[in-house]
Amino acid sequence: MKQLIWGCLSSAIMVCVVGNLSAEESPAATTTATVKGTFLITGLHCPPCTTTVEQSIKSIKGVRSVKVDWASKNAKVEFDEQQISAQQLSSRIATTPHMMGGNMKYGGWLALKVPEIGAEGNADKAKAALAKVKGVSTVAVYAPQKSVGVSFTGQGNVTSAQLVDALKEAGLDASILP
Repeated sequence: MKQLIWGCLSSAIMVCVVGNLSAEESPAATTTATVKGTFLITGLHCPPCTTTVEQSIKSIKGVRSVKVDWASKNAKVEFDEQQISAQQLSSRIATTPHMMGGNMKYGGWLALKVPEIGAEGNADKAKAALAKVKGVSTVAVYAPQKSVGVSFTGQGNVTSAQLVDALKEAGLDASILP
């Protein structure tokens, strides 16, 4: 007999189990790592650029929803990290053909919330912790917003959970900026 199973576990990211399972089926088969994250989009020169980037992100397998905002230059993206990691999503944003031509590029920096980032020494601690994660290219600290932005190298499979874990191992509370 099948029964509906639903549950959410929360730490840095939301992990939900949803599905119809029979006694012989394993819950692991239906687990998804759904992340609601904010990507800081570089290279947006005009409002139509937001549509270009939004359509590109929507076409990516594993992306559930996306909304690119011209005013904030942010993309709010809900995606399944079992299908596409934060680093892979960032790389796909960077390969979106720019509407202004081949010399122009878009970029996608993942935003992480770090409430203690403004305290003395924490910016350097966050940068050092994230720099140790293979696949991280650059870390920018935004102390007034209590957040950091992470850009990635072109290849790899770094997840948002790995970044949050690196910050937590350095003694900093961190989460994905929704």
